[in-house]
Amino acid sequence: MSREQNDETGLSRLLGEFARQKQEYESTTVKCGFVGRSGVGKSSLINAITGEKLAPVGFAKETTIEPHEYLHRGLVLVDLPGCGTERFPTEEYVQQLSLESYDLFIFVTELRFFQDDKVVYSQLVNELKKPCFLVRNKFDLALADAAYDGHNLSAAECKEAIERNVKENLAPVEVKKVYMVSARQPSHHDLPDLLNDIQDSFAGMKKLRLENDLAAWSQVALLKKRENAMRITAWYAGMAALNGLNPVLGLDVSVDLGILRRLSREVAEIYSLTQEQEEYWRSVLKGADGRALLQKMVALTLKYGTETAIATLLKALGKRELPKVFSKFIPFAGQALACAAGAGITYSFGKGLVDEYHDIATKILADLNS
Repeated sequence: MSREQNDETGLSRLLGEFARQKQEYESTTVKCGFVGRSGVGKSSLINAITGEKLAPVGFAKETTIEPHEYLHRGLVLVDLPGCGTERFPTEEYVQQLSLESYDLFIFVTELRFFQDDKVVYSQLVNELKKPCFLVRNKFDLALADAAYDGHNLSAAECKEAIERNVKENLAPVEVKKVYMVSARQPSHHDLPDLLNDIQDSFAGMKKLRLENDLAAWSQVALLKKRENAMRITAWYAGMAALNGLNPVLGLDVSVDLGILRRLSREVAEIYSLTQEQEEYWRSVLKGADGRALLQKMVALTLKYGTETAIATLLKALGKRELPKVFSKFIPFAGQALACAAGAGITYSFGKGLVDEYHDIATKILADLNS
């Protein structure tokens, strides 16, 4: 077999593997149950960890009396009813709600645990052996109450006191960590650590789904999203090559605008900056700086939001970019892939797209932490 034939075979296998990974990723879901009594803030926490107003919050919200499911791309988030009721007795809670089918649980409390909570938490950890993260929500209010009541406690001291109390309430069930979070201040306290630890509890495509679909409230999380967004960009570039979208080599390149439109949408979703998430960002971005960032976010979604807009961007890109970027990304396929000009254009387009979304997401996080 000639070297050219070997290159072609290797390239075909590589692009086929890209297609397989993309299909596996798109079919992967992670099911997360939110356990806790009414009023502990499960709905607001769901919104904070997804960066989208999925669950209703506020005084008009009805008590959860049956499981309420929310879909967020590859995540299935279920607000579960409280245990120990006539409808969901404690001893039947896990079986009745088929909790063995879930991937993980977030156990939410605001003030204290009851005996029923203790029993269910023990079942999730010791019997189902599923990842179960214990969360003390509304930590900002706990700090404010401590200050109002005259307790001279630092945030660290307040956290230590609450964690000690929770562990005592749940003994002898072992509690490794209690995450102090505030849905109103998502980039503060332990919410970034919670999301990072949830991601690290999984491997493969489930981990990738969690890294991409959970909101990024830290620089570490944003860097993961950038790496993953570039990986997915390579999948789309491979898809362009597989579909034979490059009949003419050189500068007159045929590129499927539909592929670029889907890539644009996916990158926006990874960074939680879609039009559907605009309402959530309006609720957390305050002041003149926050409003300015919101305007930039809206402008970005318009810039990449339609095939017409993308076609305008490609006019300049197609004349100055060659497939070398994509070729360098996968060196051993260099010569063969360099001929797939559309794949190179797709990758170059995606890199610019990721750069812009990463920049605005970084500025939003800096504004929230200022």
